[in-house]
Amino acid sequence: MDAVETSASPSPPPEEEGPSAGLGPGTRLGEWVLEERIGRGGYAEVWRARHNALNERRVAIKVPHDPAFAAALRREGVLQDGVSGEHVLEVLGLDPDHEPPYLVVPLVEGRSLRALLDAEGALSPAEAVRILRQVCLGLRAAHARGVVHRDLKPENILLDREGRVFVSDFGLGLAAAAATEELLASGSLRTQSGKEIAGTLLYMAPEQRDPTAQVDARADLYALGVVLFELLTGEAPCGGELPSEVRPGLDPRFDALFKRLCVRLPARAASVDEVLAALEDLSAEPPRSVASAADQAALRAVGAGLLWRLVAFGVDALPFWLLAFGPLRLGRGLLPLGLYLLYDIACTAAFGRTLGRKLVGLRLVDRSGRPATGAQRFLRECLRVLSLGFCGLGYLPVLLGQPSFHDVFADTRVVHDR
Repeated sequence: MDAVETSASPSPPPEEEGPSAGLGPGTRLGEWVLEERIGRGGYAEVWRARHNALNERRVAIKVPHDPAFAAALRREGVLQDGVSGEHVLEVLGLDPDHEPPYLVVPLVEGRSLRALLDAEGALSPAEAVRILRQVCLGLRAAHARGVVHRDLKPENILLDREGRVFVSDFGLGLAAAAATEELLASGSLRTQSGKEIAGTLLYMAPEQRDPTAQVDARADLYALGVVLFELLTGEAPCGGELPSEVRPGLDPRFDALFKRLCVRLPARAASVDEVLAALEDLSAEPPRSVASAADQAALRAVGAGLLWRLVAFGVDALPFWLLAFGPLRLGRGLLPLGLYLLYDIACTAAFGRTLGRKLVGLRLVDRSGRPATGAQRFLRECLRVLSLGFCGLGYLPVLLGQPSFHDVFADTRVVHDR
């Protein structure tokens, strides 16, 4: 991670490598005194530092692992200094000729977007839109100055304690074509000399992987689409799947935006302003027609009480009762009972409900009101049969208006459509 971040209780850097030679708490770089290493990325490490005279002033200082990376540090400082905006980190100082060279930027008291995703997983759609909007504003400021980030990813997006978002790490800029070519030729994230490349293939637009292709600001929009997918699902995109396929119930406009971003040129969105317009649209109340059938069904459903369950049970059990006690008298009840249990498990696991439950309007859903998965339905029915073997003890909480034991363990509930 090249991101400049810290927290109230700083945790150790994610990598095990020690500090670069000659660096440690108390090391002085110009007017700054290093206090603690807070990050390590592809070509540099980041330190919290204080001013040697103004002890209350804190900054983040980026120092390359190897002096040979001084040119990359100079490029990052120059590119980042040329971009002004409230969502881009300001350059406070740069000395590429110092030993070691270093870059000074504001210290963001907070964490990276990667740390947030690792801790919380998928975010709410509203929070995803809020974060992406600020990222877009940072990218717009960079693109307006002709600067293409080329390495946009959650590690390079910072959030302070108030939730403000900053785009950082312009180290690749537009000057990374040779390193990208070497990266692709080696098939790894390290160059032939063993140095790690800051960019990652997951976020690279197709044209970035072709050393002969022209790369412009739309490459950052491709990476933005990957970040969008991660924010909504907590996962990286795989193949041609859409966000709603991983997280059912999402507003379809998220899928439309993702398809406009993670696509080859020239079908990709033309500018970050187009993305901002889509995000503003998503910030508004979704049109009533957007609600999915699952959303509408969830709104109509209420928890099913014991009475409705008994009615459904009676409808389902009646044919098997007739087999057991009617003229055929099959197996003195044992065979019909087995057939009933098989029917109940098979129908519920396959379709989510039996014929009797369908007739009285009962459905099996998960805790969020979405249709239960096949695995959830099968687990619930197995637990329910086990409960019936113990005189139906699993249904005791239903008498008190609480979920049955098998629903609790399967993370499901039975609802009654109004």
